[in-house]
Amino acid sequence: MDDDILSQGGDREPSPWPRRLAVIAAVIVVVVGAVVYLSQPRHHNAPAAHATATPAPTGLAAPAVPAGPDGIGGPTMAWDPSVRLPNAGAQPVWYSPASGSTEQIDGLPANQSGYQFTRVIGGWAVQPSPVAPAGCGLCAGRPAPVWFLADGGRSVARVGTANLVAPAASAGAIWLTSYRLGANVTTAAGTTREADPGGALTGPVTLPPGYAVDQGTDRGLLLAPVGPQPGATVSWLWDPSSQHISKSFAQVLAASPTEIAWTSGCDPKCTVQALDLATGRQRVVTLPAGHSPSSGAFSPDGSLLALQVSFGDTGDGGDLAMQLEVASVTSGQLTAVPGTWVSSDALVSFGWPAGGDNLVAEFDFTTKEQLASWHPGAGRPAVTVVRPGSEVSSLILS
Repeated sequence: MDDDILSQGGDREPSPWPRRLAVIAAVIVVVVGAVVYLSQPRHHNAPAAHATATPAPTGLAAPAVPAGPDGIGGPTMAWDPSVRLPNAGAQPVWYSPASGSTEQIDGLPANQSGYQFTRVIGGWAVQPSPVAPAGCGLCAGRPAPVWFLADGGRSVARVGTANLVAPAASAGAIWLTSYRLGANVTTAAGTTREADPGGALTGPVTLPPGYAVDQGTDRGLLLAPVGPQPGATVSWLWDPSSQHISKSFAQVLAASPTEIAWTSGCDPKCTVQALDLATGRQRVVTLPAGHSPSSGAFSPDGSLLALQVSFGDTGDGGDLAMQLEVASVTSGQLTAVPGTWVSSDALVSFGWPAGGDNLVAEFDFTTKEQLASWHPGAGRPAVTVVRPGSEVSSLILS
């Protein structure tokens, strides 16, 4: 095992509960009750452990006028009509922010507990939300059905069963991880197989005890711990063929089949490292003093990295403010997303859900729930209000 930890965090720790793995962990809640993954959201000869790079200028302008308690106001853009978002209710539907219309997703039986969606290349892995076995706090339930839903697809295709799912490195492929019924998932060794969109399976592969697949990459599997760890959360880049750990990363913020981003210290300023797994090239994004990253998401083509950045206080009674920033992976240049300077508890989720370069975020304000979409280079976002009491209550963005 390579003991090298590429980053150990710093004085200002990012959130230890990144969003995508928290969603995956909810599948295990069947399972785990209060256990959530500590590492976000991911394979052959790994690059050198201490590749160097000169920090690029951030170009981070001072935040614009913050959104108020009633939401993002002012002039906005029109929504791209091609953007459709899945809604994971009892009967999942596609939602169009441009028109407010919905369209049912066929092939999924009604489930009062709702569904969970996990982003994969070209679509989504879909599972019914689990119901925890009685008297079983940290144990695995029965594997649930898993379906593949293509971007914009009208129906799903069943690909297998699993307790956990994670995106693979090829289009439409999904890593399906299962545990022995009743096993303690924080210490048990799960079994994982890769399924293609047609349901063909490879494997099985036995995972290291206490770890699950976060992301399949073209250099192996990025594994994350299933339970809390002392200190910084450590993820492993692991070759399933040799079962060799080639690299370790602390505090992973985002991962894709070709890239991994993590925070690498906050003394005196927080930095984010972005590693190209194929070339070994490493870029550094330096945040202004007092700013810290808590989660991130790569754009579908890998050229951009969206970051949730926390700083200061809101000035309106809130403890912390946050803003979405988008970094160029090539230059490290940071751009603030207009209209997203909000109280830290207002952001619900964000991601690149439509397979293109529209970054979409959901906000929950005092009087309304809003969706905002931003196309890189645009001077303002597109904004819409999610109607209270509508069937759109569980939108999936990442």
